[in-house]
Amino acid sequence: MAKSAKSPMKAKPTNKEWNSAHVFKKGKNKSSAGVRPKNKFRSTEIMHNTPTDKIEAMEEIYRKRVLTEMKNHENVNHLLPIKVKGKGLISRIAPKQMESKHDASLAEANNDPAADADADIPGAQPDEPAVLSLTDILFKRDEQIKEKQFYIGATCAAILENPEARIENVGALLDLLNETNRDGSINLLAVRKTAMISLVEVFKDIVPEYRIGIVDKEQQKLKKDTLARVNFEHKLLTYYKQLLKHMEGLISNYTRKMKHSERQSIETRQLLEMAVQCMCDLVLAHPYFNYSINIVQVLVLMLNNTKETVRKMVHACFSSLFKTDTRLDLTHHTVRHINMLIKKKQQNIYPEIISCLKNLQINRINMNDDVLLELKKQKLEKQKSYVINMSRKERKRKKKLAELEKDIFETKAEESKQVVRRKLTEISKLTFMIYFKILKRYPESKVLSVTLEGLSKFAHTINIEFYADLIELLNNLLENVELGYREQLHCIQTVFIILSGQGEVLNIDPARFYSHFYKNLLYVNAGKNHDDMETILKTLDIILFKRRRNVTYHRYVSFVKRLSTLCLQVLPNGSLGLISLIRSCIHMNQKLDILLDTDAVVGSGKFDPFNDEPEFANANCSALYESSCMVRHYHPTMRKMITNVLNNSDTVPINAGRTLTPAEFYTNYDCSEMVFNPEIPRSPKVKYGKNHRMSMASKISTREMFKNYFNIKNVPKIAINRSKDLYHDYFLDYVTGSKA
Repeated sequence: MAKSAKSPMKAKPTNKEWNSAHVFKKGKNKSSAGVRPKNKFRSTEIMHNTPTDKIEAMEEIYRKRVLTEMKNHENVNHLLPIKVKGKGLISRIAPKQMESKHDASLAEANNDPAADADADIPGAQPDEPAVLSLTDILFKRDEQIKEKQFYIGATCAAILENPEARIENVGALLDLLNETNRDGSINLLAVRKTAMISLVEVFKDIVPEYRIGIVDKEQQKLKKDTLARVNFEHKLLTYYKQLLKHMEGLISNYTRKMKHSERQSIETRQLLEMAVQCMCDLVLAHPYFNYSINIVQVLVLMLNNTKETVRKMVHACFSSLFKTDTRLDLTHHTVRHINMLIKKKQQNIYPEIISCLKNLQINRINMNDDVLLELKKQKLEKQKSYVINMSRKERKRKKKLAELEKDIFETKAEESKQVVRRKLTEISKLTFMIYFKILKRYPESKVLSVTLEGLSKFAHTINIEFYADLIELLNNLLENVELGYREQLHCIQTVFIILSGQGEVLNIDPARFYSHFYKNLLYVNAGKNHDDMETILKTLDIILFKRRRNVTYHRYVSFVKRLSTLCLQVLPNGSLGLISLIRSCIHMNQKLDILLDTDAVVGSGKFDPFNDEPEFANANCSALYESSCMVRHYHPTMRKMITNVLNNSDTVPINAGRTLTPAEFYTNYDCSEMVFNPEIPRSPKVKYGKNHRMSMASKISTREMFKNYFNIKNVPKIAINRSKDLYHDYFLDYVTGSKA
C-alpha cells in the first residue's frame, strides 16, 4: 500500500492529506527503527502513535481517488488555474468533446457490469487505436488518388459531351483545387494538379473563339434559345474567372514568400510551375477570349522570375504568341508591359525578357507603303466612278455582298492592311525604345548581347533619320565598353545591315568596323560558340557581296585568307559555308587567283597574320596553304569542295541541281548531333567489317593450331597463304612465340 501511495502520479493529493500521511509514515518508521533524527529541531516534534488500520484506510481512499482521476483523465482537459482572493489558486477542468461512436462505446462500457468490475482493477487502460504501417498508409493514399482521378476523368468526359447542359459540373472540379475538401479532409497534391490540368483542357475545348459580352437580360427580351445560350456563356465566364483567380493566387503566394525570403516547399514550387504552364496554354489556345490581357500581365512578371524553368515556359509562350497573333492587339499589350517592367527593374532583368522580342512581326512592315497607297487610291477612284454609274439593283446587291464579306472577315480574325501597319508601327516604336534604352543607360548589363542581336534583326526597319546616331552609339560601345566577341559581332552586323540598305546615302566610313570584324573572326571555334557562325556568314555576305564595290583589294584578299584559316577550327557545316564564300569570291574577282598560286607574289612585304588591320596584313604575299589540310578532311563533301576551289572549276561539287548558298550549307550539313548530315554511304571497297575480320582470324588460328600442332614445318606456308585475307596473322605469331 505504501508503495502505491509513493509512486508518481499525474493527479496529486491535497497538501493537507499529503502532510498527514507523510507525518504518520515518518513517525511510524522512526519509532520502529529507533534511529535518532539528524535534524535537532525535528527531534523535538511530538510523534503521535496512530493505529495501523487507520493508515491503511486512508491509503485505500487515496488509491481509489487517484485511479478514478486516471480513468477520467482522457475525457478531461486541464485548464490554466485561476487565482481567487481569499482562496488562492483554483485548478480548472473541462470535459472533452468526444465523437459519437466513442460516446456510444463509453455508454456501453458504463452499462456493462463487467466493465465496472474491470474499472476497479488497478492498471486497467482504455483500448488504443490500431497503428497503421507505412505500406498501408501509402496504399490508402494511392487508392484515394485513383478514385479522385477517375471521378475527374468521368466528370470531364460528361462536360465535353454536352457542355451547355452540364456546365455546372465545372464547379465540382473547381472545388478539388483547394487545399482542403468540404468535409475538412486534406486534398492531396496529385489530385489538385490533375484537376487543374483537366480544367484547362476542358476550357480549351469549350471556350469560343470570340469575346463574350455582357447582356442585360432584364432590359432586353430574349428568345428561349438565346436566353439559354446567354446563361451558358455567363456561367462559363464565371468559372473561367474562378480558375484564373486560383492560379493567380498560387503565383502571388510564391512571389510573396520570395519577397520575405521564406523557404518554399516542394508543393508550392510544383504548383507554381503548373499554374504558369496552364496560363500559357490558355492564352495560346484562345488569345482573343476574355481575360487574355490579365493573363499576359501575370506572365510578363513571371518572365523575370528567378526560376529558369518558369522563364523558359513564358519565353516559349510569348515567342509563339508573337508569331501567330494576327490582330496584334495582344502583342502590343505584351510589349507595352515588358517596357514597363524594364523601366521598373532597370538593369536587374534576365535575358529572356529581351530575347522574346526577336519573334515580333516587325518584318511585315513594307518600306514602299507610300507607293502602294497611291496606287490603291487610284484604284478606289475608278471604283467610285463605277459605283456612281451602277443601277439601283446593282447597288443593293453590292451592299449585301459587302456585309457578307464583312462577316467572313470577322470570323477569320484578320485585320485590314492599314490597321496592321499602324499596329506594327506602334509595336516597333516600343521595341526600339527598349533597345535604345538598354544601349544608352545600361551598356554593361547582361542583356546587352540579346539586345544587339534583336537590333541587328530589325535594323532595316529603323527610320533613316536615326541611322547616324545609332552608328555612332555602336562605335562608342565597341571602343569604350569591354564587350565580348559575340556582342561585337552583333554590333558590326547591325552597322552593315544599316549601311547595306537605305543607309548607303550616308557619308560614313566603316573602316573601323572592318577592323573589329577581322579581329574577332578567329574567336569562333568548334566548341560552344560555334552557333555564332550563322551571324558571321550573314555579315560576310553583306561585306563581300552586297558592299564589294566599297571594299579595297587588299582588304578583300585579307578577308579571304582569314576565312581559309577559320575553316580549320570550325565544324564541317561552318567550313562548307566558308568554302562556298571563298569560291564565290574567287569567281567574282579574278585578281584573287594569286592566292591559288604558290610561286607568284604581287607587291612587296610579308604576310602578317597577327595584324588586326586587314588593309596592312599583306595577304597578297601569301597563298591558301590551309587547303592542303582541307584536302585530307574526314568529311567527303569538304574534300570535294576544296578540290573544286583549287581547280578553279565552276561545276557543282554535290549532287544538287544548283549551288547552295553559305547559309544553306550551314543548315543542311549540320553535324551538331555528332553524326554526318546527310548520312555518308558506306564505301564499296570494304567487303567485310572489322568485327567480321577479327572473328575470321580467331577461327582460322584455332583451326590451324589443332590441325598442324605436330607439323610445325608447314606452318609458315599456311600462314603465308592465309595472310592475304587478314590484316594480321595471329597464328604465325602464336607459332613463333611457342618456338621461342
